[in-house]
Amino acid sequence: MTYVLADTGIAELLGHSGWVAKGVLVVLLFFSLVSWSVIIDRVLNYSRQMRRARAFYEKLRTATKVTDILLVAKNTLDNPLKEMFLETYKELHDQVRDQAGNPGASMVAAGGETRPQVRHTENLERTLQRVMRDQTTHLESGLAFLATTASATPFVGLFGTVWGIMEAFRAIGVSGSATLASVAPGISEALITTAAGLFAAIPALIGYNLLGRKIKAFNAYMEQFALDLINFLMNRFA
Repeated sequence: MTYVLADTGIAELLGHSGWVAKGVLVVLLFFSLVSWSVIIDRVLNYSRQMRRARAFYEKLRTATKVTDILLVAKNTLDNPLKEMFLETYKELHDQVRDQAGNPGASMVAAGGETRPQVRHTENLERTLQRVMRDQTTHLESGLAFLATTASATPFVGLFGTVWGIMEAFRAIGVSGSATLASVAPGISEALITTAAGLFAAIPALIGYNLLGRKIKAFNAYMEQFALDLINFLMNRFA
């Protein structure tokens, strides 16, 4: 490997890098591009889902009948709170239907009419927990890749650096010259991969932590909605 003694830029250093260093840089570029696309997509998706969820939550607060919020759910865009309501309503509907067909089922008066009384509220709670887990899994999509990028790319870059330093010392041994002018260019080339690894890892780590906090906040929001939804349904069927 021949090194240029004059001042060199990054492009020139990349041009003089060996095939291993270039391969490492390609891998790091892939991780960096994908992690940035995941961060942007997840941030936009979170903002979109939270905006829709807040609008749906507000409809629940102002609704007076279950059919009101059901109509809203059927005409609103997909969001975690909508899925929570629809799945819970399905469970509630099944319970009401089963008790309506049972002559011995207890009835409750509501609005001048009698309705079956919902007994198994724990089923509704389990349904909400299941849907929340599913929605959380969906919101966390891509976070595993960010975690992998943040933890793995510095080591990938370090591998390229170690390999480059080995090549630099091999070249020094062949030439028999160990002056600073002959060593510095090779070390500079080798360190590029470490810098590239950090360049890929740092945004991925920041994005992972940022999205993790947002998802944790969304989980708390879904839990609050679940409590209000149970109260909303029980006030009309208990």
